[in-house]
Amino acid sequence: MELKHFNEVNTMKRTLLLSFALMLGLVVYQNASSHNLPAISRVLEAISKCEKTTHDFGKIEQNKPVTATFEFTNTGDSPLIITKATGSCGCTVPSYPKEPIMPGGTGIITAQFNAAASGSFTKTVDIEANTAKAAQLTITGTVVTAKQ
Repeated sequence: MELKHFNEVNTMKRTLLLSFALMLGLVVYQNASSHNLPAISRVLEAISKCEKTTHDFGKIEQNKPVTATFEFTNTGDSPLIITKATGSCGCTVPSYPKEPIMPGGTGIITAQFNAAASGSFTKTVDIEANTAKAAQLTITGTVVTAKQ
């Protein structure tokens, strides 16, 4: 009976030790992986090197698309790769560089807004890249009825 109990305890110790080693390995791996992120300290900081992160069109005429341009600089020491830019609705269509932005390089993100409905608007463009955080650009304005 004592031998069976001894084997059960030994198995439990081995299982706990293996679990601990596995968890420790995952923590070390995750910590090492995070150091591979670009040193630009997130897209948000790169985008904040823009002259602006918000563009106000003021008053624009209905049914006449307008475009906002946002220029940014990669301030880090690794290439910045933008993987996705998404408008908050179908009336906002972003365009972004598909090639990596090298350290010290600049890029341009545009947001075209189709002013179909009249009234005030606030639209966003969410930017995803090879960084830990996403960035957001904003366009605002007021659409006025076209003069006839």
